[in-house]
Amino acid sequence: MGHMAGVEEIYDESHIIKKFPLWKHIVCKYPFLLPKFLSKRYASYVKIFVIRNPVWVFSSLNKRFSYNIPENHGMERYIETIKKFIHYRQEKQKNLYLIRYEDMFDEEFKNLRVIFDGIGLKYKNEIFDNTKFVNKIISNIEEVPKERPKNVDHAKYRTYQINQPFVNNNTLSKIDLTEEQKHVLLNDGYIKQVYPDIGQYLNL
Repeated sequence: MGHMAGVEEIYDESHIIKKFPLWKHIVCKYPFLLPKFLSKRYASYVKIFVIRNPVWVFSSLNKRFSYNIPENHGMERYIETIKKFIHYRQEKQKNLYLIRYEDMFDEEFKNLRVIFDGIGLKYKNEIFDNTKFVNKIISNIEEVPKERPKNVDHAKYRTYQINQPFVNNNTLSKIDLTEEQKHVLLNDGYIKQVYPDIGQYLNL
């Protein structure tokens, strides 16, 4: 979205959302769906709620945190989030769009285009081509790393990652889960509502 004309993107993750008079649209990113985002205070703000298959969420977190995932990124927190995804998928709310990460890439980004058009954004096809842009997620990262950094160096790793081709990165070679994690993912009813085919990725 930050590639669009008239859209200003805030690099650093932020849960403080303000209006800026010089820009028609401001994009803020935050990894958690805070209750205040869905309060009356932010009723006029557009929210895009993205969820990703937990097989790859926790494979990535295992690498980042050396299997010692902090509580606020843990499995219970993910399940709480997917419950909200299910709820708002059934109980539609104005200015709230929901999309699975995996569904972003279908049919030349058809589902993303539906969201952008619904918001009223103006854009060209080139926004989906990362080779035409330099992307940042942390403001103090000056250059995009040419070599892939280690996952534990999160700022540099994410900067490198978001400057690669915009494609679905849920590949089987990246799966790295503990047996305990697999057990939860295969047996949680909420996860299976959103990802009914999850077993096929864990060789079941």
